[in-house]
Amino acid sequence: MGFKPNTTPPRKSLPIHGSPVDKPFHPRWGNILYWHPPEFYKVLSRAWGYWRREVSWKLKPLLAIPLLKVTRYFSYSDEKISKLYRSRYAEEKVRKLLASNWKAEMQRMYWEYAKDIVEKVREYQSYKPKQIECEVRASDEAFFTESRVIVDSIRDRLEREVDIILTSPPYMQAQEYIRSFKLELAWLGFSGNFISKLANHEIPYNGVGEGAISSKTYEVFKREVEKLGHGKLLELYISYFNSIALFLDNNHGRVRDTIAIFVGPVKVRGIRIPIDTIIKEHLEHLGWRHEVTLIDTIVTRRLFKTEVNPATGLKDERTPTEHLLVMRRRS
Repeated sequence: MGFKPNTTPPRKSLPIHGSPVDKPFHPRWGNILYWHPPEFYKVLSRAWGYWRREVSWKLKPLLAIPLLKVTRYFSYSDEKISKLYRSRYAEEKVRKLLASNWKAEMQRMYWEYAKDIVEKVREYQSYKPKQIECEVRASDEAFFTESRVIVDSIRDRLEREVDIILTSPPYMQAQEYIRSFKLELAWLGFSGNFISKLANHEIPYNGVGEGAISSKTYEVFKREVEKLGHGKLLELYISYFNSIALFLDNNHGRVRDTIAIFVGPVKVRGIRIPIDTIIKEHLEHLGWRHEVTLIDTIVTRRLFKTEVNPATGLKDERTPTEHLLVMRRRS
């Protein structure tokens, strides 16, 4: 992350009370004031202005993490839910904060989060990790053009061989990464227009059609989803699995040893979809061997959950487990 284990973030990194030289940053997202009361927005805009203007590029990643956490907490977003969601709980939280010494609480939370990040980095470095070459490819609005909008893993290909692919695609509709982080993306400087562009490329909303997936289990559950008589859900089911299949088709040939994929068996209107089994069958069709599927019960976090799902009117049930599917290249 560009800093030493004994590094302590500079104490001026969160200008809560402001000064005449403060230059606030205002996100280019039309919904920003829907998510923050004016009092919080004014202070957060100064903090983000300071982060953009005064913090060195080496420390920016370190300081952005606690600042993003504070920004999410001091908003109408329910931080207990992974998706960006304005709940009654969150509105009550904001009301209570405004009636308290919230600036002191914001300062305290920031340094608590910052300390936690530094301790985690120290712990990681204590294991003496091997030096590795890392290449990050991401969509950047600074290079935005109509012909090259997004770095899209479904259509792009690895440019060289790698030993392992480790990935965690969205869990159907249960985990919507762009929707979950719209607020954070806006404060990091991305415009509302660009965030919408990203969302249009997100699985399963990218409109990928049939024809790529090779799995008997996929066909079985596709028929079950068809019985629901809900065209949009069927479209999302098809797009989800065919998107993942296209990614694997385009890139598995560049992987020398292992493909590992985190997924969860989510429900579609009461139908539990075995995502890992469907992906396993497709990779077996491509010539890969199933090594193991590790299963972990989700306890400390939750995907979107209420007593009744507002979109369906049905009793809500969280995804109970997370599966790590491990596939090996056949020798």
